[in-house]
Amino acid sequence: MHEWGALEAFHFLRPYWLLVLPVALLLHLRLRQSFNTSERWRKIISGHLLQFLTVGSKKRLFIRPYQVMTAVLALTSIAAAGPTWQREITPFTEDQAPLIVALQLTPSMLGKDQSPTRLERAKQKIRDLLKSRSGARTAVIGYAGTAHAILPLTEDQRLIEIYLESLYPSVMPKDGNDAGKALLLAEEMLQREDAAGTIIFMSDGIDRTFAGTFSEHDKKALDQVIVLGFGTDQGGPVEEESEGGSSYGLSEGNAPPVDTIGLSAIAEASGSSLVNSTPDGEDIAKLSRLIRTNLVNAILEDDQLNWHDSGYYLTWIIGLLMLLWARRGWTVKWI
Repeated sequence: MHEWGALEAFHFLRPYWLLVLPVALLLHLRLRQSFNTSERWRKIISGHLLQFLTVGSKKRLFIRPYQVMTAVLALTSIAAAGPTWQREITPFTEDQAPLIVALQLTPSMLGKDQSPTRLERAKQKIRDLLKSRSGARTAVIGYAGTAHAILPLTEDQRLIEIYLESLYPSVMPKDGNDAGKALLLAEEMLQREDAAGTIIFMSDGIDRTFAGTFSEHDKKALDQVIVLGFGTDQGGPVEEESEGGSSYGLSEGNAPPVDTIGLSAIAEASGSSLVNSTPDGEDIAKLSRLIRTNLVNAILEDDQLNWHDSGYYLTWIIGLLMLLWARRGWTVKWI
């Protein structure tokens, strides 16, 4: 939950315990007055004479027992009131988040400007995601001119890896790059899920005309869309698999540069930001954070979940203050 959302959600589970706070304040004021000997003498001796008759009139910088006692009383009342600002999140939160990977299977994804090819790099990123989400359910969609569910949501990572090996542009029945159809198919797959999911588009370019479709999805669904971009600004030659097949998006056997403008427009319409693939695991780490954040935010809006009682954190401070009572002579004089 973002900072402003946390402030809006802040409340107390047992607010009646806050009635102790005024009592602690009144007790503090009363005891401070009783310890202030100068104030008592001021009722008898004039102020301009008192300063010359008082020995050791300079204030001593130390904490008095009554100050600690009232502080402990105030903190205890706040802790007992149960401050909270977030819902209870179970240890299995990440395992509940369904993930659908929409993999672009067009000849341009065979560009070699990212070794070994854009497509093979995308497949490796899927494997890395599976490793980072051990036990979580993942589905794969392949799309070009049409979109098809390669595998439904499954926890079997090995099965997904086997199917990835056979995914190439040549298996697609129709040329094109219709990300809108892939989004609709992903929406249908997630409609049966109770938890908020994530759809990751692994692509080297999406037409900006689909921005409206992605924007509508962002308005009506809790499932987030993330765009992971592949390719370079220079483009490059393509793998032989595309020769003799479709030349969609290719010019003289070369893959076009990554469509950063189009991918950014789609990501913005989806309410997210474009994530560029990296040689290391930085992109996977960012994707994992986004997946979990989306699920957690959806859970926090679930009224059926209990609020997390954060009053227990104050017990550490209370305990440390109570240790001061182990000092010799540390007591509060009530009379």
